[in-house]
Amino acid sequence: MKKLHRRNFIKRAAVLSGAAICGVATAKNAKAAETLPENFVPPAMPWGYQELDPEYVRKLGHLGYYLEECGGGSFWAIMTALKEKIGYPYNLTPLPTKEEFIDHLSGKSKGKHFQGIMQYGVGGVVNYGSLCGSVNGAASAITFAVPFDAVKSIVSRLMRYYETETFPNVKSNEYAVNKEFYPPKYKSGKALPRSSSNSVLCHVSVGKWCEKSGYASGSKERSERCARVTGDMAAMAVTLLNAHMKGNLETVFPMKLSQDTVSCRVCHFKGKKFEAGQITRGFMECSSCHNDMTPHLAENKMKTAYGMNVGTWAGAAAIGTVAGIGTHAIAGRLSKEEPHDEE
Repeated sequence: MKKLHRRNFIKRAAVLSGAAICGVATAKNAKAAETLPENFVPPAMPWGYQELDPEYVRKLGHLGYYLEECGGGSFWAIMTALKEKIGYPYNLTPLPTKEEFIDHLSGKSKGKHFQGIMQYGVGGVVNYGSLCGSVNGAASAITFAVPFDAVKSIVSRLMRYYETETFPNVKSNEYAVNKEFYPPKYKSGKALPRSSSNSVLCHVSVGKWCEKSGYASGSKERSERCARVTGDMAAMAVTLLNAHMKGNLETVFPMKLSQDTVSCRVCHFKGKKFEAGQITRGFMECSSCHNDMTPHLAENKMKTAYGMNVGTWAGAAAIGTVAGIGTHAIAGRLSKEEPHDEE
């Protein structure tokens, strides 16, 4: 028997373990993995991007929800498509294959457990109802593909799309009715009612859809709705990535805030002047939470940290509201360099 040195044993064991973890432990890929340097480190991000088919990714996202729900589903869909299209280094990520998911749903791999990256995003982060997982997972996948300056521009549009789109998308309803999605059995095969959330929060999005549809939050129909939304968001993420690579992102999805938000941001943004109302940051739809503007309508006796009445903000806020009317150009600032909310 050939003598096996301790160092060589550890090296080979590490290579084989890494190949198995990364889902590349076929005979061909395991052999390729043995050629990796002893101290192999995955390349720094971004890993690059090639144009993907949004409709294929929409179907992958719907399938991904069935095992990893919204956060894991949208991430898995985009990363799987990139893994299939580009290969290395995307094949280093521990992603189950599409075939493994379908086999599991068909009952061919009973007892097998899938725990996916970004799966924690379910229900607005472990069912907390905050940022919808379909946005969260898709945004994470985007960070693997392009430089961060591009990530900011793409993800801000993805967030705005979630606020304004009427979900589930018409395409998703069509695929379900025509049985074009991948799961062998759907939670619901009906064309489902559609609604827009005016918010990126899971709690708001689900609540508004349930109110419009008449289905409970624990119903199979609501779950199927979220499966389709997961596919829709993965598809939109890819659409925006494709547009970015072609240099026509602003044409494909112009970044426009609502008039309410533009008006609020005349005064309220990340800045240095507390008394002027610079006490917040962000571009979320203001009216989804702030539907009572009492401090802007009448004097408020609440004191600021500097002893000044909040009611004195009312005049500034009124001026800001007037200034905001018709300022559609301001709403498009995100497509260029945003002067406020700098790090």
